[in-house]
Amino acid sequence: MAASRPFKWVYAGLCLIRVCLALFGTGYIHPDEHMQNGEVTAGDILGFHALKTWEWHPTSPVRSIVPAFLTTGLPILVFRLLFGCKDCICIISTQAERLATQVQPSTLFRVERLTFLNLSMLLDYSVLSLISEPIPRRLALLLLASSHVMHTFQVRPFSNSLESVLVALSLVLLQRILAVRLPHDTVGGKGADSSVHSPSRMFERELHLLAILAVIGTFTRPTFLVFALPVAYQVLLFSYRVAGSPTGAVTLLLPPLCTAALTASVFVAADTYYFRGNFSNLVITPYNFIRYNLSAENLADHGLHPRWLHLGVNLPMLVGPGVLWFALSIIQMIVLSLSILSVQPHQEPRFLTPLVLPIIVLATTLKRSTGLGQLFWVTWIMFNIVLTLVFGFLHQGGVVPPGTSTHIIYWKTYMPPRHLLGVSQQDVLSGNISLTDLTGAPLDELAAATFSSSAFDMTYLVAPMAMYLTLPREISSCMTLQQRIFPHLDLDHISESVQAGWYDGLSLGIYAIERRCVADANNTGASVI
Repeated sequence: MAASRPFKWVYAGLCLIRVCLALFGTGYIHPDEHMQNGEVTAGDILGFHALKTWEWHPTSPVRSIVPAFLTTGLPILVFRLLFGCKDCICIISTQAERLATQVQPSTLFRVERLTFLNLSMLLDYSVLSLISEPIPRRLALLLLASSHVMHTFQVRPFSNSLESVLVALSLVLLQRILAVRLPHDTVGGKGADSSVHSPSRMFERELHLLAILAVIGTFTRPTFLVFALPVAYQVLLFSYRVAGSPTGAVTLLLPPLCTAALTASVFVAADTYYFRGNFSNLVITPYNFIRYNLSAENLADHGLHPRWLHLGVNLPMLVGPGVLWFALSIIQMIVLSLSILSVQPHQEPRFLTPLVLPIIVLATTLKRSTGLGQLFWVTWIMFNIVLTLVFGFLHQGGVVPPGTSTHIIYWKTYMPPRHLLGVSQQDVLSGNISLTDLTGAPLDELAAATFSSSAFDMTYLVAPMAMYLTLPREISSCMTLQQRIFPHLDLDHISESVQAGWYDGLSLGIYAIERRCVADANNTGASVI
């Protein structure tokens, strides 16, 4: 499996699968993949109707606009200008409204995915940089490229996906720094009389780049600091070795620290202007993020989990058999980040995606890793195929990107990303188009929303077909199936999906609601409960 020619074909095939899943995989892992990034930038740049969640509330925002703009905003802006904007300097609202009616949601969807597909390739580059021996390098690339994390999480605009790339690049820069040979390390003491600052010049650029990455990572997700602690510790030790004294180490690190401070000031200035419209009241999003997540009451709104969930469930879900095979070797490396992140009672698998690459690199550089047996590969391949299908296509499939209409009611689905509906903000403000997100609301709220839809010419319900089958006849008789979207895996209503059968249970339905039927049912006061 490690032979050069077969490796190239297998690796190329895995990369092709990643490309296909990035462009055509419509599985919906979590609302944050849109709400923390493209939902905001597409709304600001294209004039699409978009939902800014609590994280973007101007009173105390916890998300910086800079990472979102650099990853999805800038590609959308470039696409917008290339699409036909004549004025390339000023974003005029009328042009944005015009463009909002021309840009297809599927195109916007793929522009965002392409950006993160390219970013995911930096993880492959990191493996090439971190491992020098050919056989372990090829093995690491195969494990990384075949991981379901690369085919699902990393090609979606999660802040965790960007965090993973930044952690990997930090390890690459650290390796370059530690690779510098000091004068007293040379054979026979040659060069021992050289200036102590001579070797520092060799990695000065890496120190400044590392400082910039640290700031970008912190403003992307402050949890980046947890993963970066070992890197910072190694840099401090090496700086002390180079300088020979604590004072010298401080002098050596002072310029990169100034670079970090300057970069952070740019982020703070951009966020302050974006959220405040002026610079009178500074916005420091990492501070707001940490303050919010230190409150157990706030985290309770998102779900509280046992402290062992990261170690016992989330990490094995990401790396699968890799954890079981190399557990004794990697436990020292992951204990710090897992210990700190496990203090927080809200835990999700994507929070640990930055650990995937370090675990693979560490595991494949062990001597016993070069002879992986058939049992490992069968287990690894089956594990990643299943989770790729679940997260890449099945889970909440069809919610992204959906169809558009005058009035759309979402029920028993994930929060729909508004910007992928392709609806302009002006149409929503004028009342021509209405969007109702009922999430997991009870039946009476659905009935109320359905009856209120009689004021619209056209109304659609987007819901799992298994949940449609649970509706009373007074409501279901007013609906006609317009489109079935298969597959759609609803893990929140497993029993209803099983009762509906495999086909209906794995389908999302778009139903047209008949206006006259709804009005008649409402006038007769039919009971729906």
